[in-house]
Amino acid sequence: MLPFYKLDKYQRQVVLLSSLGGMLEFYDFTVYGLFAAYFSDQFFPSSNEMISLIAGYSIFVMGYVVRPVGGIIFSYIGDAIGRKIVLVLTMILMGIASFGLGLLPTYAQIGVMAPILMLLFRLLQGLAIGGELPSMIVYVSESMSNKRGYGLGGVFSGTFAGLLPGMIINLLILKYLTHEQVYQFGWRIPFIIGGLLCIVAYFVRKKLHESEAFKQQRKHVSNPVIEVLTKFKKNLLLGVIVVAIIAAPTTLAIIFMPAYLTKIAKIDESITGYAVLFATIVSVLSMYIFGIVVQKIKLISVLRLFLALFIVTGTFAYFAISQQNSFLINVTLCSFAFTQGALVVIGAVLLSYLFPIEVRLSGIALSYNISFILFGGLLPVYMTSLIMYTKFIYVVPIVLIVAISLLVFTSIGGIKKYIPLSGKVE
Repeated sequence: MLPFYKLDKYQRQVVLLSSLGGMLEFYDFTVYGLFAAYFSDQFFPSSNEMISLIAGYSIFVMGYVVRPVGGIIFSYIGDAIGRKIVLVLTMILMGIASFGLGLLPTYAQIGVMAPILMLLFRLLQGLAIGGELPSMIVYVSESMSNKRGYGLGGVFSGTFAGLLPGMIINLLILKYLTHEQVYQFGWRIPFIIGGLLCIVAYFVRKKLHESEAFKQQRKHVSNPVIEVLTKFKKNLLLGVIVVAIIAAPTTLAIIFMPAYLTKIAKIDESITGYAVLFATIVSVLSMYIFGIVVQKIKLISVLRLFLALFIVTGTFAYFAISQQNSFLINVTLCSFAFTQGALVVIGAVLLSYLFPIEVRLSGIALSYNISFILFGGLLPVYMTSLIMYTKFIYVVPIVLIVAISLLVFTSIGGIKKYIPLSGKVE
């Protein structure tokens, strides 16, 4: 298991059990992004299809907006009581939210309560993710501090693999159901399956043990969130910028890409489904590979290289989409996803160094969740809005990619101060 990763039996268990739970949770959260194009006008009816889509993704954004609240709640629990309990509680919330979305009546059936309840379930998902992914980063990096490249590469590749079942189900639904059937009930199927999988993941997560670093911790602070906001403001700002290289590429290359291709670029759904599926497989493999790479190469060097590649591969991807060529779309989206996967692991490893242990979970949770609002959740909304007003369908995403890359480039000097002097994982 985990070939090419130099981990002992306990470390392999940490990676596998963490990633399995994360995989199922990530599946639930991202299914909304994959299927929003099918149900947005059922909950947000409008004569303008673009307005319905923007409204649907505004609810998607609310799941991101509430993430800091979940991060504050669960990071307090994690820094005060332990990392493991957070990983169990978040799974329960995700299961409730997934079942709720799958069974939710439409606007035509219950009126304004439909979007209100959808918002409620999205808020529950956001609360859970707000604590889940930061806790996973902390738990894995503390459990194998000198092998955190291997650990975070393995756990993120496993977590992002949760996208694949949703995409495969999407392809099967499109293949075996008519468009009318997908519109009526087909989009509900993935949410119900997600709820069932969360039950399985809950029992899996209960087998995890508390991290040794936390058990040996001697210094505790009464309110770690306030401590971060008062004494570690610079760390927090850098953390938000570091997470931008996780949030933006993931949103552009994977989560928002299906809706962008079908609703904005008007690419056929059959081409879109396979293109994003192949890209996601490449992304998962890239994360696994870069778990090894960042263990052996200086972090800042590989960061600079892949920020440049983010611009290059993103530009080629949107150019290929503008040409409406299925072969070019598949090839360029896969190269874009390869860059995205590398940046996810690089960002996670860099983030794990920014805060001391007594406020580590709170610092990482705040950084992660604030950044995912700015560079993840809001990205589809203002990207779609800019496209609607400028009509620059293919230029707008490239401009955003360049702007985000330059922001991180200008912050590298500050980030370097917190990583080991050797520049490598230690």
